[in-house]
Amino acid sequence: MFKTWRTPELPGAFKYMLDDGLPILVRPIRVDDAPRIQEGFQRLSQLARRRRFPNGDPDRLSAETIARLVHIDQINHAAWGVANIEKPDEPGIGIARYVRLNGEPQAADVAITIIDEYQGRGAGFVLQACLHLTAWKNGIRTFYYDVASDNDRIIRHLKLLGATHAGRADNIDRLELPVYRRARDVPDGNDIGRRFAEVFVRLQASEALAA
Repeated sequence: MFKTWRTPELPGAFKYMLDDGLPILVRPIRVDDAPRIQEGFQRLSQLARRRRFPNGDPDRLSAETIARLVHIDQINHAAWGVANIEKPDEPGIGIARYVRLNGEPQAADVAITIIDEYQGRGAGFVLQACLHLTAWKNGIRTFYYDVASDNDRIIRHLKLLGATHAGRADNIDRLELPVYRRARDVPDGNDIGRRFAEVFVRLQASEALAA
């Protein structure tokens, strides 16, 4: 891949094609997404919920958690979501967010959740790219991910993107990843890195949509 590409400019909402050709809507999370987020969480498998909340396995997200997810400024706290354009009644495919660290203003904690049936189809790549581009614009240069220690697939995935191990506590691995702003910055020595770099390229031609 020729990777001397500019930094993509993200529309407010845009259409994107997953790896299998499924068209999705990608946009920032809004306050009125609260019911969709709650419904989407309840569609997660028990394993997915445990890995998202390793210190407990709630059946529902609390009102406080939902409020934290939807009341964002897209600067210090940013969140993007994706939905199936062909199934508008579904709650959504996934959500990704970062929260800037108080004591480390150039860093942020990241969490990404994809509904089980949509995993492995590329939604996580585009959500992660949106976070990287938003973070870079807002002066964030490092992402931290807290991942359940038994989640070998995600830990390996992040390391192939360039993450390094930053510690472990209570069966949670903490990984540190540079924030990328263009395709040529992404390590391309493996398939995961090349796929992620390709997302940055594809975002340059994304089709803006009404949110």
